[in-house]
Amino acid sequence: MSARELLATTVDPVGLETLLRVADVPAYNAWVFRQIRPFLGQRILEVGCGIGNLTGYYLDRPLVVCLDLLPEALAFVRQQFPNYPNLLTVQGDICAEATVAALAPYQFDTVVLLNVLEHIADDARALACIHRLLVPGGRLLLLVPAGRYLYGTLDRALGHYRRYEAAPLRALLEGSGYRVERLRYMNLLGIVGWFVNGRVLRRELLPRPQLAVFNVLAPLLERLERWLPPPRGQSLVAICRKP
Repeated sequence: MSARELLATTVDPVGLETLLRVADVPAYNAWVFRQIRPFLGQRILEVGCGIGNLTGYYLDRPLVVCLDLLPEALAFVRQQFPNYPNLLTVQGDICAEATVAALAPYQFDTVVLLNVLEHIADDARALACIHRLLVPGGRLLLLVPAGRYLYGTLDRALGHYRRYEAAPLRALLEGSGYRVERLRYMNLLGIVGWFVNGRVLRRELLPRPQLAVFNVLAPLLERLERWLPPPRGQSLVAICRKP
């Protein structure tokens, strides 16, 4: 199944088109991965893997389980990575007891949740279910959209229930049983693009030419933010441990 064939079958064409466009921004995907790379363990659950834009980065680990609601997306992931016996795909809802029961035997030491929590109506329940799936000492590696003031047409089209602020996110994570080891903003420049497209121009998709420019700029932005952590950003990155 090609990407366009997948787009024709999905119940979420805007979301999938966004994933396809982000797949063409490899510098951003690599930047996101480097935010979490030092904290990856050996037995990984990727919740909301989508079409696998980040999955390939984890495949040097002994076990990678990809979870998604859409069987078509999981089929696309298997098509992208056909020769990895350490890669498993599971269709299900992280908030469902049946899904938690099916995943529990894998004893994950890492759960990756990148731009997914905002899609879940009951985010506290999702975090609690993930907590149950982690072994003691295991980590949740989380990326969420930041800034409630940025919420606009882009977010609504993508099915986002919310964007997050740092202090309430920390409280949510700690209330769900995690110890927050690191919480920081990422992608200061992205605020401008998201605000203009989602609040001013009221678009539902980020334009491809803008994403192409961002792909060129992302390595420079990454270096700048490594030296000078931004006070705000388009995203929040949280590294959390289950005690």
